[in-house]
Amino acid sequence: MSENTSEDQTVQQVAAKAIANGGPATFEALRSKPRRTLKFNVYTVDADGEEVALGVKYQALSSKQYDDLVSEHPPSQKERAQGAVYNVDTFAPAIIAAVSVEPKLTVEQATELYKSQEWSGGEITSLFLQALKVCNAGLDVPFNARD
Repeated sequence: MSENTSEDQTVQQVAAKAIANGGPATFEALRSKPRRTLKFNVYTVDADGEEVALGVKYQALSSKQYDDLVSEHPPSQKERAQGAVYNVDTFAPAIIAAVSVEPKLTVEQATELYKSQEWSGGEITSLFLQALKVCNAGLDVPFNARD
């Protein structure tokens, strides 16, 4: 359903160029860094049955905005018992709406897509995972080797 554009490659190229230039980061350079964006395609068919790629653009939330959104969608007791930190059925449409830029979606519109009979579970999950990805890209949790 979706395909990432070269956004990740562009970020990697910029990072490689900065490292190659050997210059240390400055506070001003770090402060002026724009929020991460992510462009990807959603594939569908037109009235003639021809495949059409619809371009979607997401923009990351700030760390605080993301944390606030998670706290607005607490898991049910059953979900909490399973280790969940949010209620996926309310959080997924909320984050999709919050990060959407092109097209700009309301929570109601994102909820309609999330519950639609026309979208497969994998397709709507892809929209959700892309929203998580744009907000959490760069997170690198190292794993410790154990003896």
